Amino acid sequence: MNHLPEKQLIVQNTSVYETIYNPDLTLSHLSTNEFVEISVVVDGSGIHRILNEADECHIGDMYILGSGVPHGYFSKSETEKPTVCTLAFNPSELFDGEWSNPESIHFCAGVFRDKIPVSYAMFNAKIMSLFRKTYDLIEYEQECRNLEWDASVKSHLALLLVAVSRYIDMADTVRTEHPKEWITVSAAMREILDRCSDGDMTLESIASTLLVSKSHLSRIFQKVTGETFADYVRNIRISLACKLLKTTSLTNEEIVGRCGLKDVPSFYKIFKMYIGMTPYQYRMSQKTYEGETVMSIYLEISENLQRGKSKIVKELVQKAVDEGLPAAQILNEGLLAGMNIIGEKFKTNEVYVPEVLVAARAMNMGMQVLKPLLIEDGVKSTGKVCIGTVQGDLHDIGKNLVKIMMEGKGLEVIDLGTDVAPETFVNTAIEQNCQIICCSALLTTTMEVMADVVKQAEAAGIRDKVKIMVGGAPVTEEFCKQIGADKYTSDAASAADAAVELCS
Repeated sequence: MNHLPEKQLIVQNTSVYETIYNPDLTLSHLSTNEFVEISVVVDGSGIHRILNEADECHIGDMYILGSGVPHGYFSKSETEKPTVCTLAFNPSELFDGEWSNPESIHFCAGVFRDKIPVSYAMFNAKIMSLFRKTYDLIEYEQECRNLEWDASVKSHLALLLVAVSRYIDMADTVRTEHPKEWITVSAAMREILDRCSDGDMTLESIASTLLVSKSHLSRIFQKVTGETFADYVRNIRISLACKLLKTTSLTNEEIVGRCGLKDVPSFYKIFKMYIGMTPYQYRMSQKTYEGETVMSIYLEISENLQRGKSKIVKELVQKAVDEGLPAAQILNEGLLAGMNIIGEKFKTNEVYVPEVLVAARAMNMGMQVLKPLLIEDGVKSTGKVCIGTVQGDLHDIGKNLVKIMMEGKGLEVIDLGTDVAPETFVNTAIEQNCQIICCSALLTTTMEVMADVVKQAEAAGIRDKVKIMVGGAPVTEEFCKQIGADKYTSDAASAADAAVELCS
């Protein structure tokens, strides 16, 4: 079960979904939220699974999901991947009256027609433009937090909901053939979430609350969700147990009580069966740092950096400085530790480019506080690198990503930009005393410029002092050896690791 972070009115996220869809997935593999979520496919195509229904999704497809509805986005193949923008919020914290009441037809401006907790529509260019503009305005207000920022956020969201609600009415595109069954199952899910800690909760007690028969609820629950009532309840309780193990120091007995489980032995057995490790092993696997209590603030910095919370990271770094913690330690144990985790997750496709970019922005905010102190303390970087896209090539996305990853490893990176001449690389390395020259190229026609960089370094007499790294879509290990460069890597995270190794 996913929850909204504290002090965050609306959570925004842009993700590229690369996991290929498998029809055998259960609800436990989907995301279940306690909030309302608006998600819009802004690029590519893929599969969107809601409960037990999986449909193709394309650019312009919009879904609004109420709380307790498991869903997930997936790719159709290695080449077809959807990019999705989401806005997630708790209506009771943002709105008053019927707009905040799930039982009202005016809930969230009436976007949930007939009280069905899922609405769908396909945006045209006009409504897509409105969504993008609203998304950016909300992000700006939440980031800057100027005077009355919260009122501004609420008004932007309210206007978007009204526009979307009218569009849904006009398009008549609510997707379901059995609205009454959806309503009943949605109500049952809300009851389950509210009574999760009640060990006496049963299918019969939920059915009695909803004034339906036990057999009827059992049948439609499995029909709508694809899982039995008992399986769904178990998955919700295990999910809550995972959260408590990760975020609290509660004992197993206390967790059993909060999750409505039978006893500790059965909790151990069920947990290990579905998670693959004991509760203790899971808690340790989620613990980034152990030992000194001072590490808690470093952990907070790291975790908020990974979530891209720039303002919070800056505030935490300032708090750590105010408490007298060493700037170098804040950098290494907080900021760099968080970027290292992002780098490893990027390597294994657990996070993608958008998440890396927002994490880098958060790190830069923290560095604004630390940089003067690090200079004052005489703290040196782990190495110095100059990087650029070679002459004749104007592509910079890959180069920028490598720069972010290298800075996340504590390297000082001089960005030369795009269309960089060989002599510029070499002169910068000499003048700035760089240990590495990094050359990027996306076009096959510009690859040979990398060979010119190697020759220029040899002519300048620095070839034995400076390492040369090459990368980009058309570049290969064989090409690297052919031109006499020192290192080729296939991705940004590996490039950062290689650079640290070369500098050491």
